[in-house]
Amino acid sequence: LFTQVATREDLIEVLVDLVQGGPSRRRSAVLGFELHLAALRNPALRALTQQWTTDSRAVLARFTGPEIAGRLDALLEGLIMHALLATEPEPRDTTRAAIVQALAPVTGRGQ
Repeated sequence: LFTQVATREDLIEVLVDLVQGGPSRRRSAVLGFELHLAALRNPALRALTQQWTTDSRAVLARFTGPEIAGRLDALLEGLIMHALLATEPEPRDTTRAAIVQALAPVTGRGQ
């Protein structure tokens, strides 16, 4: 997904596509969520889901740094879950705005 990402705008578009993906992305996302739910009941699967999260964040960190990658990863999982469950698709601009906000530098530490 990220091989052609050269700019911040490229990254944003890839992430929006990831959230609003077609049938093959939906199938993959459903399998991923099923694995996470299975890991809640089967501790042996937790190492696999933790590695998945670590790998996902490492890919994102190549473009954002580790701190932003962590919050972006969590946001993407939530956005994808909501997209899977929605009866009407979220407008692309709404998804894009959430991703752009998550990419903003963290400010106001310790306040």
